[in-house]
Amino acid sequence: MKVIFGKEVASAVDSRMTVLELDTFFQAGLKNPVTAYAVLENTSIPVMEIPHMEKSVELHNTMMAEYRQQNWNYCEQALEHLLGKWSGELDSFYTELAERVAKLKTAKLPDDWTGIVINNLT
Repeated sequence: MKVIFGKEVASAVDSRMTVLELDTFFQAGLKNPVTAYAVLENTSIPVMEIPHMEKSVELHNTMMAEYRQQNWNYCEQALEHLLGKWSGELDSFYTELAERVAKLKTAKLPDDWTGIVINNLT
């Protein structure tokens, strides 16, 4: 999976490639969080998936929004449909997200939880 960082970079390539938001990270030492995006070459998308691309992109984007809203059931159902899409290029992300959702379902999250991943590198 090819990953790029930042909305500006994603906007620069989204007319030529399929760009899907992954996670937003807050890295120690950075002033603002940064968002990671998966970039899929349109030529790498299997022909049989092309008619369903728009719906798959919509499902992915809605799932990420529902994730931030803590709608875990929606995320789990969406992940079942998304696994294997795009020749499996995002399956490692979807698997990791499914594991994260399983843990978050039982966690006591703060009221201001936004879904931003915080990396404290020391």
